[in-house]
Amino acid sequence: MVATGQIASTGMALLSYVQKVSDKVSLATDLMCNFNSMSRDVTASFGYDYILRQCRLRGKVDSNGVCAAFLEERLNMGLNFILSAELDHKKKDYKFGYG
Repeated sequence: MVATGQIASTGMALLSYVQKVSDKVSLATDLMCNFNSMSRDVTASFGYDYILRQCRLRGKVDSNGVCAAFLEERLNMGLNFILSAELDHKKKDYKFGYG
């Protein structure tokens, strides 16, 4: 378990919490507040990290309607294959990538 908090002089505050569920699974939450702007923006997110035998799967969902996933597979020593996606339903912005 790791919990952190940060407050900046610009009016930003960030709270984070990570819980290691098992050797292969971790869950995390973030809460970001902007007290400086007139709208007082607040964003919350939930993320996961799942380690399999040859790959790692990460993802997050936030309160703005953005879903993201990242798959990294180890092919050989020093050679990785990466797939990623980010779906912003609110803005209708969809990104997909590989590397």
